[in-house]
Formats: sequence, structure tokens, C-alpha cells
Amino acid sequence: MNNSENAFINFLKKTAEKDSGGKLAESTQKTILSNLKTSIPKELKIDSLLDILDINIITEYYNNIVGTEFDDKRKNAPKQALKFYMQFLKNDYNKEIELSKISEDSSSFIKNTKNIILYGSPGVGKTHNTNKLISLIEEGKSDREIFEAIKLNEKSDSVDISDIKERVKFVTFHQSFGYEDFIEGFRPNEEGKIERIDGVFKSITRQAQDNLDNASKDKKFDFENFLNAFVNYVESSEKFELEEGLAIAVNKKANGDFQSFKLGGRVKHQSLTKEILKRDFDAYLQEEISHYQEIKPTYESQSPYHGNAAYYFKLYGVMKKFLEDNNEKFQIKNIELKNYYLVIDEINRGNISKIFGELITLIEEDKRDNLEVTLPYSKQPFKIPSNLYIIGTMNSTDKSIALIDIALRRRFTFLKMKPNETLIAFPRAKEIFIALNKKITEDLGEEYQIGHSYFMKIAEDNDLDFVLEYKIIPLLEEYYYGDDRLEESVKLCKLDKSEN
Repeated sequence: MNNSENAFINFLKKTAEKDSGGKLAESTQKTILSNLKTSIPKELKIDSLLDILDINIITEYYNNIVGTEFDDKRKNAPKQALKFYMQFLKNDYNKEIELSKISEDSSSFIKNTKNIILYGSPGVGKTHNTNKLISLIEEGKSDREIFEAIKLNEKSDSVDISDIKERVKFVTFHQSFGYEDFIEGFRPNEEGKIERIDGVFKSITRQAQDNLDNASKDKKFDFENFLNAFVNYVESSEKFELEEGLAIAVNKKANGDFQSFKLGGRVKHQSLTKEILKRDFDAYLQEEISHYQEIKPTYESQSPYHGNAAYYFKLYGVMKKFLEDNNEKFQIKNIELKNYYLVIDEINRGNISKIFGELITLIEEDKRDNLEVTLPYSKQPFKIPSNLYIIGTMNSTDKSIALIDIALRRRFTFLKMKPNETLIAFPRAKEIFIALNKKITEDLGEEYQIGHSYFMKIAEDNDLDFVLEYKIIPLLEEYYYGDDRLEESVKLCKLDKSEN
């Protein structure tokens, strides 16, 4: 649904321009939309009128419709629909289209930011915040809400995403990781034969694409189930009439399957067949059939409409009432549109050009769903759907962010994770943490600071001594390799316990 259509729907919901001065009934709004999207375009052999924003063109169509047999048969409904649309374009289009855009943006999932990298020094909580990021996207939070929450890096309960684990895949990049591992390539199978294998990225992309395709399909009610129930309903009645003096009875094949409804009463020897019901009933529900003369024959005929069209039209009305009374029983559940996530740990350690190959362009947000390439091994068309998020993590001490592959930098949004001293409860641990990071920042730079997660579970001196000796000091030795300032930093790990 485009912005102009959304805006026109908002206009119809709010308008009170009818002669009675009251708001338009929901059924009337549906009829107006149906005329503009289907009935009038079909008559004029054009696309939906809601795609046309030039009031002069709409005025011309209005003049071509008014007073025609097409309009008269529909009791001037097409003319009225065009009048509403002309009023909308003349007075309310610009205002409504902006409201529509605002409404879409405020209620949406992350729409534009599909590629995100969380980066920072060791122990700042990149893995925890990756799960938190996924959780916030699943909750439908806006870009700003998500990024602000992650940037604060505050304490939160353990984030469990196990309930969506089938929609999340993890992979770690390294120097030997390549296109064949990530997209597709040839590998020996268990029998020693060479076969083409899908990589982790292609696999989850296919899952996301299948979900997007199925969720976007219009889901109709289960017609076969509905028709069987309606047939049973007719059979259970002693006498079933479409109207007074016009009865119908069920006619079945030899094997017991429903074949048609036989007319009785004032009309005899006529049948309303399953084929016509199946062909037309959904169109009737969508108001694409609004008059009996729109019900066409099934054979070559001089008549523009079916000989029993009037009786079919009456039957459709009865069937619609039965459906409305029993709607829930016959609905096919819509497939829910879901997000899928590929989490790439150590994303900066891989050769991005080698791993992504020609797909590096396709991951851009504005290329999703549209741009397509042919994969070199399988020769299959391939595109990246908009419901796939690529979330990378990066240790800023492995490589300066300034040296990251330019192709990666311009296609990802970078979100920095900083150490947070407020998450450390044990006083002596917090003191050492603050002193160490101050010294490291002065000597080596901010990106080499030590993360708070090393100290978060410390409850006593023994725990702290163990962490310092076996985790922090070895890290400092790596940071300060060959640097005389190492000794000064190590001394900070051995503050006198009596001072506390």
C-alpha cells in the first residue's frame, strides 16, 4: 500500500462530507476504495486510480464516467468515489500524505538500519548487547529508542532470545573464511563426492525471503471448507429459500461430492454450479462484483452476463451472511512477517571483499528486495530481503576502526560500546577499573580500555585477585608488549587492600 492510498484512507475515515453530515460508514469507505482500485480502472482499462495524483487527469476520468451506463448500473457509486478522490487531491492531499508518513514511521520496526556493528574494547558487553538489540527489534522499538538503549549500556536482566533461535544464526569471521563458506561453494560430502553447499548467509537469506514472500501474499478464507459447511447448512434446513418463493436444494455427484444447487419454487430446472461459485464468490466479497450483470457466462454466448446471474447474485448475498456469522471458522491464518538475524562475531577479522563478493552491494538498505544478481556457482537469482538484519561485533583493539574495509564502513552503522563503571558493585574492583582505564587511555588510547564485564561478578577480594592475575594482567602484557609503561599499569592491579 503506497503513501497516497494510506493518506486517502485516513481522509475517508475522518471526513464528514456526506449530506447527512455524519461520517462515512465503513462499508461505504470500502465501496469507494473498491471503485477507485478495481471497478473503474477495469472499465477504463487503466491501473489503480490511487496511483494518479494529478487532479486534472482524475477530473477527465470523472467526466468520462458521469452519466454512463456503467455508472447508472452501480447507482452512481463510481461518480461518488471519484468526487471524494477529487476533493482529497484538491484540498487534503499534502496534509494527509505527511500524516501518513509520520504514522508509518512511528509504528514501524527498524526500517532503514539493517546493518549494524557493535564495537568496543574487550569486556564491554558486545555479545550481551547483541541479544538486547535483537530483543528490542522484536519488540518493534524505533531506531532512536534502540540505539539510545544500546549506547547507554546499562545493566539489564539476562536477555533470552532462545524462543527465536531458529531465526538467528551466528558465525565468526577469520582470515581463512571465504565466499564458499558464507554464500555457496563446492565441498566434498560424506561419500567423498563434490556437491554444491549453501553457506550460512545464503541459508538464512532464503529463510527470510520465504517468510517475506508468504507473508505478503493475500490470504483468503478456506473456500472449500466454507462451501462444505454452507452445503450442510442448506441440507439441514427443511426448506431453504434465497427469497420467498425461490428455493434451492443440494445436488451431489455419485461419489457424494457437492456439484450444484438446484433451484426450486417459482424457478425450476436451473442449477447454480460449484465452478461459478468458486470462480466468483471472492470477487463478490471484494465488491468487484456489485451487480448481477457482472456475473459472466462459462460458455460462448451472445449474452454479456450469465443466464442465471440474478440467482447467483442472490445466492452470493446469502453465502456472505453465513460467512459473516461464522467468519472465524473459515479463515486461513495469515503468515506473520518476521525478522531474521545473522550475527557475525569478529566481523573485522575477515576479508570482506572475499567473503561477500558481489553481494556486498545487495546488503545496502535501499537495495533490499529490489536489486538481484545471479550467483556464480548455482546460477540462481539472488536478492537480500528487507526482513534480514546483519549484526556484527568488533573488538576495537584488534584493528583500528579507521582501517576497516571501506566497503564495510559505508554499508554499516557503527555503534560504540563503552565501559560502564556503574555496573561494577565491588568497591575495590571499581577503583582499580577506573584507575586502569584512565592510565590505558593516557598511554594507548580510548579504544584499548578494559570492559566492565570482567569485574561485574566479583563479590570479594579473592575473586578480584583471580581476575586480575589471570585475565587483566595478561591482557595488559599484550597491550603494552615491548612498552616500558607496562609495569606502571600492572602496579595499579595491586592496590593495597588496607586502603579500603
